[in-house]
Amino acid sequence: MNLPAIQPVLIVGAGPTGMTAALDLAHYGIPSIVLDDDNELSAGSRAIAYHQSALAVWEKLGAVEPMLKLGIAWWVRHTYRGERELYVQDFGQPSPGYLPRYINLPQKDVERFLLERIMATALIDMRWEHRVSDFAHNAAGVTLTVETPQGRQYLSGQYVLACDGARSSMRKLLDLHFPGQTFNDYFLIADVRADLHFPPEPRFFFDHPTNPGHTILIHPQPAGIWRIDWQIGSSASPEMESTPEKMDKRIRALIGDTPYEVVWLSTYRFHQRLLAEFEQHGRVFFVGDSAHLVAPFGARGLNSAIQDVENLAWKLAYVLKGLLPQALLETYQLERWAAQAENQRVTRTTMRFMAPDTFWLRLRHNAILWLSGFFAPARKWVDSGKMSIPFVYQDTPLNIPDRQAENWRPAPALGAKLPDLPISSMHAGQLQSGFLRQLFGSGFVALYFVENPARLDNFFVQLASSSNGVPLKVYPVMMTAVDGFDAILDPQEKLALALAAQPGTLYLVRPDGHIALRRRKAAASDLIDYFEKLGRLKNEVSN
Repeated sequence: MNLPAIQPVLIVGAGPTGMTAALDLAHYGIPSIVLDDDNELSAGSRAIAYHQSALAVWEKLGAVEPMLKLGIAWWVRHTYRGERELYVQDFGQPSPGYLPRYINLPQKDVERFLLERIMATALIDMRWEHRVSDFAHNAAGVTLTVETPQGRQYLSGQYVLACDGARSSMRKLLDLHFPGQTFNDYFLIADVRADLHFPPEPRFFFDHPTNPGHTILIHPQPAGIWRIDWQIGSSASPEMESTPEKMDKRIRALIGDTPYEVVWLSTYRFHQRLLAEFEQHGRVFFVGDSAHLVAPFGARGLNSAIQDVENLAWKLAYVLKGLLPQALLETYQLERWAAQAENQRVTRTTMRFMAPDTFWLRLRHNAILWLSGFFAPARKWVDSGKMSIPFVYQDTPLNIPDRQAENWRPAPALGAKLPDLPISSMHAGQLQSGFLRQLFGSGFVALYFVENPARLDNFFVQLASSSNGVPLKVYPVMMTAVDGFDAILDPQEKLALALAAQPGTLYLVRPDGHIALRRRKAAASDLIDYFEKLGRLKNEVSN
């Protein structure tokens, strides 16, 4: 296939979202130019907790190894009222080879490791001190006016990714309304280096004796640094509360006479905001904080931004290469707006519990915390932040619905991420070990639980032209190896059990790891029909 000449995608913003976007596009062979208005990485911890779904993206891009080496993996989170523990969230310690459920690592270190990968990637042109001052578009693409130390420049491309954060210059240039709310309560964050002698696990306190009526969140970081986050209320003065004398009193109240050093300090309020449209003019895509802001409890900020990137990158790549129609890009809005609306709902519920701003919400908050001290069932209503997980894309034209007669319990839902599992595979006659996640990230993947190995030849013959050029890899799943076929071996049927699969079952998984199609008694025609549906996507999206 003769692929069209591809102009670089223009990426505005060189934070972790923009750098991840550039690396993911390069992974698919798409060049980009990254523009940032300064020449520095972030200061302090900022975003700190990263879900395994974000780690899997960075693993695919070759950036995760130093993150895992430096970061602190955790799988237990504690919630207290006062100094009494109410409950423990235990996500389970990962077995060797699995990615951690969460790691803690300051955002500045994540950016540093991403930048190191970018500097080794030929398809990415990183340009510091390039401030976007104007925007124009036409049927062929977009042009950005950019102010640089060398003077004004004009850059053209087919698409722009606005990854320029909460104060997005692109959002302002397009004069877009950013609806939502700002919560009244102020918070203090201090990164404190101290030897605290307790396990490196997050701890959340309601009504701690040193901060009565408010919350404290403590997160471990590398190099003996602890992030301490105090809620200080709506009437407090952030300037007065963050003076050296006040901060020393707060810190000493928590850690006593232990020596410490404050390495970063910030004050803030929480915002909940959501653009109505993540896509503008068919040419500009808002990604991460430029499109949505959520309170950080539950780690839904940067993690969901990386899920934005993962959703959009493969779609842009396939459209730019002429493999799928431009209507595919409209599914970014359909899928990620729904995901971010759910994040808004969850974090808004958390903030109403943590920072109740009406009489009835305060009454409910106080009653639940009081009851939870002696009535264990009440603890399920204590909300210290529901932790981030990938969204399930249910209402999307990229899924083909299950047949009504098919029962898939206890498998993940259609549109969900396929879970990670250890696998053994036969490749070129050699037995190899790995993980399911390592199959995803470049093209569509089909898992075909073989019913009759003798019919495999015919199955693959029928599939020869099924994907219409879209990358597709089919993995037969068998209990024992069959000569002449690369396959996943499942002798104990652990994979079949996890996916509620039977002989003849087919799963089709998108490049971003989400389940697009599954069938019990599958035929090659199921895959052929799916890729024909993608080719007709304009009608699907319009309807």
